[in-house]
Amino acid sequence: IDVVYNGINSSFKLVSEIIKTNTKQRFTNGKNYFLFVGSLNPRKNISRLVQAFAKFKNDSGSDFKLVIAGERGWGQSELCETIGKLNCNDDIIFTGRLNDLDLAHVMASAFALTFVPYFEGFGIPLVEAMQCEIPIITSNVTSLPEIADDAALFVNPYEVNEIKNAMLQLINNPGLRSKLIEKGNQRKNNFSWDKSADLLWKSVEKALE
Repeated sequence: IDVVYNGINSSFKLVSEIIKTNTKQRFTNGKNYFLFVGSLNPRKNISRLVQAFAKFKNDSGSDFKLVIAGERGWGQSELCETIGKLNCNDDIIFTGRLNDLDLAHVMASAFALTFVPYFEGFGIPLVEAMQCEIPIITSNVTSLPEIADDAALFVNPYEVNEIKNAMLQLINNPGLRSKLIEKGNQRKNNFSWDKSADLLWKSVEKALE
């Protein structure tokens, strides 16, 4: 099998407060937001993510948004049905596929990355989030704990309340959020292009076993 990996795009980095303000104004009417990045298919567990977000909104009473950035894939009926039953439809924003710079700005301006798939071969959004200096909530399965190490809050992707509680932890504990960003700054140094490609290849090998 041939694997082509070009490393993390250099656009993913810490940005100025002006860029953050402008990005939030453009996508969320100036509100803070959690972010999912990836293709929209059932493996990405977006249905449970939006359920967790709805519970988070109910418990916190906050004006946070959930931004879902990615191209619509197969199996959208369950997601549409789930969102239709929620009382926070206006707070869930689908951007569609973004160009590299817009995506990097959306990532760097997010309050946190919420990436909780059932299975993931490598988890590039985690490294992109570290590069942008935002905290991470992610699944405790497959390659994701190996990628994030101690620079993320880990959740069972099948447990909606665990995802919701991780969101609440981040907004209620600024010190925890700062600690995760600091850990991400340390962890991202392990992901040069060569190291990331090597980890990606190991993930492919595991999948083929």
